[in-house]
Amino acid sequence: MKGIYDKLAPRYDLATKVISFGIEERWRGIFVKKIKEYIKDGVLLDVASATGEMAKIMDFREMILLDPSTKMNKIAYNKLKDKNITIIEDFAESAKIPKSVDIITAFMAVRNFDNLQQGVKNLDKYLKKGGYFAILELTESDTFLFDISMFYISKVAPFIGGMITGEYESYKKFDTMIKSITDEQIIDSFQNYQLVERKRVFPPIASIIIMRKNG
Repeated sequence: MKGIYDKLAPRYDLATKVISFGIEERWRGIFVKKIKEYIKDGVLLDVASATGEMAKIMDFREMILLDPSTKMNKIAYNKLKDKNITIIEDFAESAKIPKSVDIITAFMAVRNFDNLQQGVKNLDKYLKKGGYFAILELTESDTFLFDISMFYISKVAPFIGGMITGEYESYKKFDTMIKSITDEQIIDSFQNYQLVERKRVFPPIASIIIMRKNG
């Protein structure tokens, strides 16, 4: 997976915007607005931070970006070098974070965890009691629109991405990694947390899930 994202990094932002018809950018704005109803600033850990787009609009006073891709991290650094950031090149399941954080964000990320429960368990060690774990993810629903969307994501989007980036083979591999999960699978991965927000976003193929750590 790391190698695929390294190859896609140079034109990743453009490809994502075109493939999603700008929907991911709109979702990101909705996600940040919802998060800031619960916490407005502090120390942020952004998981699978890619090119730093989430961190850029979250703009907390201190931000830790976690991503396994060297080239994604380089782009994120150049984008955010004037901010108070730390970049860690690792996976959610094994990363060591240098300090406790007030919030963990995972935008379109948890479906790519090798082991969701292990990833949550590891990251939980660094989240303060009373802190938030905020997720926006593609999640399953029993709707015709969801079926159409997944067909587009798995069959059409890789060809568009390949045309934009020139990385046809990478997008073919990326296609096989795309999998949907349920809200319940995400929520059940958290122990000793309170669910404070569960909201479907439009189009209704993704959910915002915000958990608050007890204590």
